[in-house]
Amino acid sequence: MPENYPARTLAGAPAPSPASGGRPFAAILALLTVYYAVWLLIFWPGVLGEDSLGILLEVQDPVNMRSGKPVFWYYFVKIFYEPGHRVEVPIAVLTLICAVVFSRILAWSWAQGFRKTTAFLLVFVALAPHTVFFIETLYPDGIYSVAVAGLTFEIWLSARHRRLSKASLAMIALTLPFAAFARPNGIIFLVPVGMLVLMVDKGRRRWLGAIVLAWCTLMVGASQAHKSAGHGVLYPLAIYETVNFLQPRPMNLWISQPRVLPGTVEILEKYKPLQTYLDYYDPDYWDPLQFAEKGPRVSGMAKADRDAVVKDFFRYNLWQNVPKFLGSRVNIFFVSAFAMGGMPGHVYAQIVLRQLDTESTYRLFQLSEAEKVATDIYEFSWRWRWLLWTPFLGIALVIYALLKGIRRRDGPLLITSIPMVVQLGAIFIFSIAGEYRYLLPFFMIALPLLPMLLAQRLPRSGGKACSA
Repeated sequence: MPENYPARTLAGAPAPSPASGGRPFAAILALLTVYYAVWLLIFWPGVLGEDSLGILLEVQDPVNMRSGKPVFWYYFVKIFYEPGHRVEVPIAVLTLICAVVFSRILAWSWAQGFRKTTAFLLVFVALAPHTVFFIETLYPDGIYSVAVAGLTFEIWLSARHRRLSKASLAMIALTLPFAAFARPNGIIFLVPVGMLVLMVDKGRRRWLGAIVLAWCTLMVGASQAHKSAGHGVLYPLAIYETVNFLQPRPMNLWISQPRVLPGTVEILEKYKPLQTYLDYYDPDYWDPLQFAEKGPRVSGMAKADRDAVVKDFFRYNLWQNVPKFLGSRVNIFFVSAFAMGGMPGHVYAQIVLRQLDTESTYRLFQLSEAEKVATDIYEFSWRWRWLLWTPFLGIALVIYALLKGIRRRDGPLLITSIPMVVQLGAIFIFSIAGEYRYLLPFFMIALPLLPMLLAQRLPRSGGKACSA
């Protein structure tokens, strides 16, 4: 039923009064907290994979081990794991943060009268089995995706009314570090936050500026205290696609120019026979080239040779193989979008725990019957993942928001949609593995974008909130 809400709420100024917004927030938060807690108790101490093992080993031995994850993620896991050596502690913290972010957006949507939309988003996003899977996996991708959704919502809400409520300020302080620093590509979200600093009232501007400055300063200091060793962006793409270009072609339809510069091939053969590279090439993943025990282990190249491979790639090799390159980009993108890549299993945690000095116990509560039911629910979701997990709804909403923002010269829509479009382009061009988690932000972004776009149809002052 449509309900009449005050204009200040519709415009996104102060938070809804307890009568309209506080109760939905508390109710949704309680529901999500209990729901997520049940899943965590069933799959105790959480879902762990190789990336989980990597960061935990780095925390245990920060001198000799490197997971390749950002320094923010290292310190987050270190702060919550190290005191008790319990894996479930950082996972529980992540779960609670996600519940708060989801509840904030859903309660606002409910308060605007978008009841059907809120119910849809609650069931098919916040309560989705794979949502729980990713936020209770000790990977940064789940919390990153949720934080991006939460930060996007708060930026739009504040920019639309050019005022920053205490609730929005608190949520930005909470979500900004995860959105900007939990993954390397998140740094772009500092741009819309910086623009928001210039858009809001002076009183809150100082607070928002202080939050941004504080987190950036902390990250600079953390980077100096602990050197994170990521594999970079350009070299993995260049070496992966170079090996792709060298794959045998039975028709051998080629003209006078070589497909790949002889100098590039010479660099590769300094480390392994060319056939080794060809044998360990997978069209969906670069992992065999990097991690296979008998593979080429391409990160072991000297820096000068890595730089030469990148230079040759952008100077010659790419331009001689544009169709092959684009075909590879399309393939990896759709492998990711349809979740056809690898994912850690619910039982893999026992293998990870054996390799750690930890106090965590696998399946502490022995809820075997509940685990069977939960696994069946997850497996059903998995079988229908092409529909239930699809990132294409979020992608469509992002593009629609961008076009609408351009057409109407709507600043709030533009500063929230442009970073997501840039993210999408970067994933398409630079991704070297068909991992669904890389597109998970576009599944999550539907949560704020649907009510945001519906609210664009409402007057900024007066009027009646419509049900959706």
